[in-house]
Amino acid sequence: FRHGCQSALGKATSVEVAGIEDAQMRLAQAAERRSTRSTCFNATSSRSHSLVFVHAYLPEAVEPALRLAFVDLAGSERLPAAESGAVAEESRHINLSLSALGSVIHALRHRANHLPYRTCLLTRLLEPFFKSSGRVLLCVCISPERRHSQETLCSMAFADRASRAVLGAESAQEVQRGQALGAVREAHVVL
Repeated sequence: FRHGCQSALGKATSVEVAGIEDAQMRLAQAAERRSTRSTCFNATSSRSHSLVFVHAYLPEAVEPALRLAFVDLAGSERLPAAESGAVAEESRHINLSLSALGSVIHALRHRANHLPYRTCLLTRLLEPFFKSSGRVLLCVCISPERRHSQETLCSMAFADRASRAVLGAESAQEVQRGQALGAVREAHVVL
């Protein structure tokens, strides 16, 4: 979905696929609709996030047996302060959604009382995958070129923070409540 687009979910589609070839065709169609443009880092930089949710059902099942989310995030970009127009607006929206994702990761890592999923559409869509039964694999694309070292360091720092997040983490308040209940139960047993 493109950033700043109020109708992003209206453009989302749900399709049933019959097999691998059908799925590949659908993914190719989605890739054609994806926003890209040339940046100082590469000729076809993703200027939109791409989310593909796969729900696999067993025969006769109502609920999916497996839910997967494949997410390709648009890269953040540092623009000169004087930059304006559609490109700058697009970059601001990308950076805001990545920042919101970073906030959720930070909250999960620190078992915060509030997890800010509602900050943006990206984090709202990914919320179910951050639950205790979720698993995340993060691939970070970095550049070996010295001139891109600052961006590489930022990407690696993001990956490091993300790797320390605890999925389905109880908040600090829930942990304290559980400890207090345990102490009360223990005291009750002694009495």
